Amino acid sequence: MKNTVVKQVTGIDIGKNEFFVCYKALNNNGDVKISGTKKFKNNNSGINDYYSWVKKHNKTIEAPLFHVMEATGIYYENLAYFLFEKGDKVSVQLAQKVKYFAKSTNVKTKNDKSDSKVIADFGIEKNLNNSLWKPPSQKFKMIRDLTREHTSLKNNIIAAKSQLHAYEHAHNIDSNVLLFKKKQIDFYNSQITELEGIIKSLVESDKKFHSKVEKIVTIKGIRLMTALKVLSETNGFILFKNIRQLISYAGLDVIENESGTYKGRTKISKKGNAKLRTALYLPAMSASRYNIGLKKFYDRINDGKKVKKQGVIAVMRKLLILIYTLWKKEEEYIEDYNVT
Repeated sequence: MKNTVVKQVTGIDIGKNEFFVCYKALNNNGDVKISGTKKFKNNNSGINDYYSWVKKHNKTIEAPLFHVMEATGIYYENLAYFLFEKGDKVSVQLAQKVKYFAKSTNVKTKNDKSDSKVIADFGIEKNLNNSLWKPPSQKFKMIRDLTREHTSLKNNIIAAKSQLHAYEHAHNIDSNVLLFKKKQIDFYNSQITELEGIIKSLVESDKKFHSKVEKIVTIKGIRLMTALKVLSETNGFILFKNIRQLISYAGLDVIENESGTYKGRTKISKKGNAKLRTALYLPAMSASRYNIGLKKFYDRINDGKKVKKQGVIAVMRKLLILIYTLWKKEEEYIEDYNVT
């Protein structure tokens, strides 16, 4: 029986400035061969170079070709959009899924080249037809861009207020410096107010979407902007089949540091979407005080502990799960319901 290629995969390890690619092909007898490896710049020129390189290596156009990459921040987006618009098969996987796969194959080496090979192996082994990537809807992308700018302005105003406080306590500071810093804060406030108005109008223009969001903000501690930041950063949770995947994506999964009799500190991975964690931190602080059910949960987690951070992180996870659940079920929050 003649050997024929039945599946082709490019495993793409994405970075901020460049990405490394491993091209693998699966034959009908089960053999997997590397067709090529190469590094490209993560910019328009590099993406075009990558596409030309792939076309040269794709000698069996009858066999499906999948471009597989991890959902690492926003750095994969330009490549994913480019390939999607070309009509190619794109699979964007959660980093934790690839990590677990790498552990199962007992891969020891960790660098860009080896990571791209692992991602390619992942693509060869898995059925990718059921997890092909689609870009977020125009609405979700608009909300994500706007809420990210909202977060940026909030950070700017915090920094400006901190500077003003320092100036006010400095010796013999020029009054013009204080005046300009106050004007800067007023400007940021006006920008935030204007931006929030645009976001609210966008949400209210879609009655069904607005209704689902309104149910989420029944959670005490969650306001509109937090709900929208979580929804837009997860694209309405369409990537996630279960809560464990969602927690991992947010970087709120727990890592235990134990070996034999040694027991180190348990901590969260922080390998997921940092914007999600930022969006949930202050709401978790608020919920741990004023949400009856979550306050009980927070107090139980922190019982006997001097450092209360573990309880805050646990509440962040709870809030994320609650938002996910209410969005999926289209239900309102029932305070103190089955909080464990």
